[in-house]
Amino acid sequence: MLRGTVEAVANESPWLLLPVETKAREFHAKLLLAALAVERGYRVVLGEQNAMVRQIAHLPRGLYVDKSIAKTKTKHFQRLRQQGNKVAAWCEEGLVYRDRDAYLRQRIDLASLAEAERFFCWGAVQRADIAAKAGKDEAKLVATGNPRFDLLRPDYRGLFADEAQALRDRHGDFILINTNFARYNHFYGEDYLLQSQRQRGTVAGAEDEAFLLAWRDFLGRMYHGFAAMLEPLSKAFPQHRIILRPHPSENHQRWMGECDGLDNVSVEFSGNVVPWLLAAQVLVHNSCTTGLEGYLLDCPVIAYQPVQSAVYDSYLPNVVSHAVRETAPLIEGVRAALAGQVMDGGAAGRAAAAEYYAALDGAEAGERVLDAIDGLDLTLPQPSGPGHALGRLSGYLTIPARDLARRVLRPQIADYAQQKFPGLDLDEMRRELARLSAASGRFAGIHVAPLAHQCYGLAA
Repeated sequence: MLRGTVEAVANESPWLLLPVETKAREFHAKLLLAALAVERGYRVVLGEQNAMVRQIAHLPRGLYVDKSIAKTKTKHFQRLRQQGNKVAAWCEEGLVYRDRDAYLRQRIDLASLAEAERFFCWGAVQRADIAAKAGKDEAKLVATGNPRFDLLRPDYRGLFADEAQALRDRHGDFILINTNFARYNHFYGEDYLLQSQRQRGTVAGAEDEAFLLAWRDFLGRMYHGFAAMLEPLSKAFPQHRIILRPHPSENHQRWMGECDGLDNVSVEFSGNVVPWLLAAQVLVHNSCTTGLEGYLLDCPVIAYQPVQSAVYDSYLPNVVSHAVRETAPLIEGVRAALAGQVMDGGAAGRAAAAEYYAALDGAEAGERVLDAIDGLDLTLPQPSGPGHALGRLSGYLTIPARDLARRVLRPQIADYAQQKFPGLDLDEMRRELARLSAASGRFAGIHVAPLAHQCYGLAA
């Protein structure tokens, strides 16, 4: 059982609230951060983002760590604070962005930053970019790195060793293609992201709209360039499996259609990307964060650039990779990687990685995040009384009922939600924590218990 109760008094261990939106990308990183926090004396709520927000009034008061400080977050942060919480954030998209000015307009909102106690930057470049806009709130910006990349360190790679071996056993020596073209190939269609940003009010005017339209069209050309590359790559390596792993927000069915008739090519999206990168013989990508992740895991990385743009290409993941523009040199690069040759960006790539990512060496990102949190006063009054317990219990009924209604009335929305977060139960929480403990030799004394629907408490 968790030490203490949800109705804890203010002088007990402070709470961190860690919501997870996209499970494959965020879950293990948030679990690691939770475990590190418990080692320092915190208690943690970890769970699915929407479920946590719906039940926030009945959960412990603490520091809520969000994934963004975009304009759409301001009212959300204000509600969290009104309910007795404090807020911190990082930006999941903040390591790899195409255009500095567009990123600052679309993803960094000063009103949202004003509501936050801390903002955790990926590295010096992102911090400097935001600092130029932040004014009096610059002191909130801390270059920490992100716990997602702690999982790439040798100390934690064992967490994914069994999965990586299972992928090797299943696929043999396979070629991995990661795509990141959701602004064109979105689950909801080619125009969805632009339309949704219009509705949210994050498109400021004609300049923003023209930028987004041109970006969508550029990624459309990129998508079709990757689709056209599949057949010659398939024919060049008939004895190898080729796995195409789309971004969580992409239309996976559309990619499956592109692979029709290619017997050794398949579309798969399951689990964290790390075991896929550990198991792959080579990664092919374009402007994707997995390019840097593969580089840090010593996987050969090739940036395929059938079209290029000074505005819409992402510098960092491409510069750490061996870059090619046409199919023939791509095939040559894959062949070299399969033969054991190093394929990356060399000295320029290594220098760029250190400039953009704060926790490349030394203390891990999770510890740096907690160092920044340790200075905050989180002795917050906690909820008490039977009403809060009943509220948590009601979530086990009302949220599944709402999800069922959505499945019946709005099945496409339900399918998208399922693609991004397919569920999390207590057995999985305990199993993954045990695997993390076995891989790291730490965290053996941490206990997990359910707190609310799809929300779990971790404590010593």
